[in-house]
Amino acid sequence: MEPVVVVGGARVFLGDCREVLRGLPDNSVDSVVTDPPYELGFMGKSWDSSGIAYDVTVWEECLRVLKPGGHVLAFGGSRTWHRLAVAVEDAGFELRDSIAWLYGSGFPKSLDVSKAIDKNLGAEREAVVEVSEDLLGEHENPKIVTRTGKEAGTYGAMTGVSPQTHASSSEAKTWQGWGTALKPAHEPVVVGRKPFGKGVTVAENVLAWGVGGLNIENSRIGTTVETWPSSRNYSSAEMSRPGSTNASDAETQKTGPVPAGRWPANVILDEVTAGLLDEQSGVSASVSSMRGAGGGGDKVQQLSYRQDSLRGHNDSGGASRFFYVAKASKRDRNEGLEELEDIEAKRTMSGGEDTRGRPVPTNRNFHPTVKPTQLMRYLIKLVTPAGGTVLDPFTGSGSTGKAALLDGFDFVGAELTEEYLPIIEGRLRWAMEQEGETDERLF
Repeated sequence: MEPVVVVGGARVFLGDCREVLRGLPDNSVDSVVTDPPYELGFMGKSWDSSGIAYDVTVWEECLRVLKPGGHVLAFGGSRTWHRLAVAVEDAGFELRDSIAWLYGSGFPKSLDVSKAIDKNLGAEREAVVEVSEDLLGEHENPKIVTRTGKEAGTYGAMTGVSPQTHASSSEAKTWQGWGTALKPAHEPVVVGRKPFGKGVTVAENVLAWGVGGLNIENSRIGTTVETWPSSRNYSSAEMSRPGSTNASDAETQKTGPVPAGRWPANVILDEVTAGLLDEQSGVSASVSSMRGAGGGGDKVQQLSYRQDSLRGHNDSGGASRFFYVAKASKRDRNEGLEELEDIEAKRTMSGGEDTRGRPVPTNRNFHPTVKPTQLMRYLIKLVTPAGGTVLDPFTGSGSTGKAALLDGFDFVGAELTEEYLPIIEGRLRWAMEQEGETDERLF
């Protein structure tokens, strides 16, 4: 099988990932970083309800093409990831951990129980909108104004506030305010590793295959101005200190040695959750180096603090400084797609007009589950040696490939849906054009 998209060190194949993987040589890729279907039938997409994420043969093929000691990182849905983890383990991977990606941008999607009861009983519900008088005009002492029926729709269009409906039947009133799902704010990432050969140690495997460990040093969470990732959007608790280049960047290296960052955790935040965490925690200080160096006090505490304090963690700030914070750039989704045609039928969550008649920009990247490139860059660096090859059997809109090319990795991808290929190619070409650019430029 020949690739249908070739951009620099990236190759993307069109077809069922099981067929694509069978054409790849044994022990030919260094890592698998992928976002498989969550098998929820999301937005009516057939590819999200096929059961392929639970197909052991997919992960057996991933195991075969991975070098011994290579890692797989696979996103899962909060309701279904246990089945993904079982499939990965049944394929022969060692389950090493799970990473929790916490985000604050998810919208609640739930069945309104009260509304369902009224519909079942044939009871008509009345539309209601509650808006401040300030939205309708200037008032010295604004009040909340309630409008019902047709007026609710009119005022909703004027103010951008969506009308709600109130229970009509007595049965529905009993269940007013009940739903069927929680707000999505978490996605687990399954962390697996291909077993070493029998009797092979970590050291022997790393020397033989170049994989088997996690790149801790290149994934540390910065604690100083020189080491904070440029993606951080610091809260008021952290005094909105500016970020800078990564500690591994050439410009930072020129300034001399800097304290090592914290050991990466199995929790990743977005900027919203980081801000919320810092509001809760407020400003706190890490233990000083004197505490870790010895002296009086509890020995257990001394030991627990010793490693971090000796590495220079006598900093202060909000609690989010202990975790990697991935930024989801507003530009990220559509970079490289400016020349693609506007296809009305492909628009998702954008396009057309809002409730006030204002035009809404179209997402040329109409894939419904686009992962932030910065998040994928972090995950790739964690498990892939410099210059290595990353595999994504569920390429989607190409976020993994884009992230790989930005950091000098090769990429192999498979995608079943042909209509996503122009999006993938555009994003890959954009990434290739950014060679030598800084993180600030990209994000």
